[in-house]
Amino acid sequence: MRVVELGDFDHYQELMTDAEVMKYIGLEAGKLPTPDEVRSIVDGAVNAWRMRGYGRWSVFDRETNEFVGFSGFRCEGGVPELIEIVHERYWGNGYATEAAQAVLDYGFKTLEFKVVCAFTRPENERARLLLNRVGAEFVGQVDFHGVNGAAYRIHPRRN
Repeated sequence: MRVVELGDFDHYQELMTDAEVMKYIGLEAGKLPTPDEVRSIVDGAVNAWRMRGYGRWSVFDRETNEFVGFSGFRCEGGVPELIEIVHERYWGNGYATEAAQAVLDYGFKTLEFKVVCAFTRPENERARLLLNRVGAEFVGQVDFHGVNGAAYRIHPRRN
């Protein structure tokens, strides 16, 4: 994992224009972003590190160095929000869980977050399973920017 860079555009473009990957993502589920929208997402991810001191990491396979997806935080109402998108070819191999846990560990230990939120569509079973695996607590259904969302809260793990 490394901090997202402007040069990651092609990786993000491929990832975010995969209809199966984007099926439950975005304010309009399944709507694929234009190249300009992807460029804006990458620019925003790069700038988040400068502005907030945290953001997204691009995730790569350790052995092949292939782009797996991204994992990290954005800010939702002043609270860090866990976000993650992984290429379909990596689903079911533990990449998403490993990346999310690394991101959360960094957020809680290094950035000293007290809580992290997460949202997904209720029908996105993969995302909900991932959130359960990283210890997220389901707090209910919410209106998330006009979309019915399943809201989660994640606290630091107690050892």
